[in-house]
Amino acid sequence: LGEYQLIKQIGKGSYGEVWLSKHQKDRRQYVLKKISLVNASQKERKSAEQECKLLSQLKHPNIVGYRDSFELEGILYIVMAYCEGGDVYTKLKEQKGVPLPERQIVEWFVQVAMALQYMHERNILHRDLKTQNIFLTRSKIIKVGDLGIARVLDSSNDMAKTLIGTPYYMSPELFSNKPYNHKSDVWALGCCVYEMATLKHAFNARDFSSLSYKILKGRTPDMPTQYSSELLELMRSMLNLSPEKRPSVNRILRDPFIRRSIQLFLESTRRPGIAPNSASRQPLPPSPSSAQQLQRQQHQQEHVRRPPRPPTSAAPAPQPSMPPFSSPSSRRNSSSSCTSAPSTPAPAPKLPKSSSVASELEAEAVPESAAARQQRHHPR
Repeated sequence: LGEYQLIKQIGKGSYGEVWLSKHQKDRRQYVLKKISLVNASQKERKSAEQECKLLSQLKHPNIVGYRDSFELEGILYIVMAYCEGGDVYTKLKEQKGVPLPERQIVEWFVQVAMALQYMHERNILHRDLKTQNIFLTRSKIIKVGDLGIARVLDSSNDMAKTLIGTPYYMSPELFSNKPYNHKSDVWALGCCVYEMATLKHAFNARDFSSLSYKILKGRTPDMPTQYSSELLELMRSMLNLSPEKRPSVNRILRDPFIRRSIQLFLESTRRPGIAPNSASRQPLPPSPSSAQQLQRQQHQQEHVRRPPRPPTSAAPAPQPSMPPFSSPSSRRNSSSSCTSAPSTPAPAPKLPKSSSVASELEAEAVPESAAARQQRHHPR
């Protein structure tokens, strides 16, 4: 395959095979999605091209990195970063019934929420969020992947109407064949967090009809008792039968429980001799990867939103260390070709050189291929 050497098949999706490969020049490992277009329907071609376009546009520390895509002898190849840590679904199976600590759940929860926030601000739905599509890097950083059935909304008020997704994580409105929007991803996020906390699906049944009945009935599944009431309440809110009553991802990330968890961690890192009281009912803070990413993202968004201050002789008022998350939505042009980048791509967050997480993320960054770089500078 030219620059890529196939190593082994590591999966098989609804549209083709997934292979681990090595680039001949940089010697780095990548994931190649092989999608046959020989007998593909127009719908399948559109889905494959949409995945290429979306991946080329999305630049976020918690979304699987895109490198390139090309077509060869009727097969479309999509080249992405390889997440050596596997997926969360497998990690939960490896627990063998032993519950995860709350700190771990909150860390994964926050990082997935940040990835969804980035997508939702661009009017993109994931539509197939599940623990099998949440990956881990070597340094245990979360990466959300498999955006092949994601959909770009024409505006933030539009509703997608296609019934699609994995049944265990599908929201009630999908089973009812009603319009849905970003809140369906929030439902799926709630299912994922519940699965992290209990090591089982939030809703389970022997067949599709029984599963749809359980979900449409809207009965909240039994909550685990070993975790804080704040985490349990967040899970309940995300699994609310009514989409209007579910919190948005922005609201979730502004929740006092999440903000306090991150703040506790940051304070403990400033005073290394003082550790959080393990006997306290306060939630354990997330680890540096999510906390520092979240702080950087908040600072960057606040810096963009805040107008310059007029000069004053008075001492400036202290600024909150955790500014709000909200930022204006931006539209994406859905008419570009498979490998093209948007005319005004969203810049990746700039990471401070002194941060250990920054060095980890930079080490895992996916270098842009020459073809993709040429296409970006000279779009068709």
